[in-house]
Amino acid sequence: MPVNKDAMARYRIIDRMLADPHKDYTTKDIEKAVARECPKVTTRMIQKDIKALEEAPFSKKMLRGMGGRGTVRYEDQSIPLFYQEITADEEEILREALGSLGQFEGLENFKWLENLKKRLDMPSGKKERPVISFARNNVLQIPENLLGHLYSAIARKKVIRFGYRKFQDAGQPFSQVTVHPYQLRQYNNRWFLICNPVGNEEYPFDPNLIYNYALDRMDGKVEYVEDLPYIDTPVDIDARFGEIVGVTYRKDVETRDTYFAVKPEAVDYVRTKYIHSSQDEVNPETEKEFIRKYPSLRDCKFFFISCRPNVEMYALFASYRDKVIIVEPDDIRETMRGMLYFMVKNYDELSR
Repeated sequence: MPVNKDAMARYRIIDRMLADPHKDYTTKDIEKAVARECPKVTTRMIQKDIKALEEAPFSKKMLRGMGGRGTVRYEDQSIPLFYQEITADEEEILREALGSLGQFEGLENFKWLENLKKRLDMPSGKKERPVISFARNNVLQIPENLLGHLYSAIARKKVIRFGYRKFQDAGQPFSQVTVHPYQLRQYNNRWFLICNPVGNEEYPFDPNLIYNYALDRMDGKVEYVEDLPYIDTPVDIDARFGEIVGVTYRKDVETRDTYFAVKPEAVDYVRTKYIHSSQDEVNPETEKEFIRKYPSLRDCKFFFISCRPNVEMYALFASYRDKVIIVEPDDIRETMRGMLYFMVKNYDELSR
């Protein structure tokens, strides 16, 4: 049945009230609200309007009497028929969110972003102090639009080829790399592409391999390789990275329990800023045993993490200076001790 202009205006007001999760309205409440904007409204008219919203084509299910006698609301209030104008606060939040997506500008499948900015009167290049500031590394030079191009390749499930140069090969030509891209991941203010090389005769494709390439080491020229089928990974990427600190994953290194002592002044900090997501405090019996074995640490609290040791883990422990001490296993403690020994040796040599 066709809906006239006056009825549609009433429907919008009624829809807003029936979808309000904060308050239940009676038919009389709705009539008063509608009457402020639409003339010649009657209770019978509002009752017919609500009934019309229950029937096709709207087909909204209603709940009656849930908030008191005579009240009515939508059964599912999360999906109103007519989305409302955004508030000033919502517009500001949206502006902030769109500003953080600036790295995706200029791409064919992100034209909606530019259009939305224009509707919000956000010209490209407009610089304002952000309300929320996310950590970023302005020294690293990521090629223009690279993040967006890689995002598109992952979303479209395309094999890609790009030039890459390792840190130790500075000044050398880029090597061509062909991969199945899976995820973009950030660690320590650096972006990485998580992927799997397509393989060759010397190194056949292994579906369980996961590589990472730093975006600031790429040449920025992402090419789709249309003649190679995309192969998704059977690996749970989040679970695999949950086994390590950072992004360096080595299959030949087993998951280990690493125990460490924390001095009193740093205990609260370590409790709230985990070295690894598996971090936990040892039980009282284990703590007593550690204090017996290491009496110099009697004032400390003892924790442990369960992960695959890697360079990022040792670097993170080193960042706590003398406040955190690895106690076991012996080989992990000695690796940490060796790193610190050479750090001190470098400084000692400066004073000779």
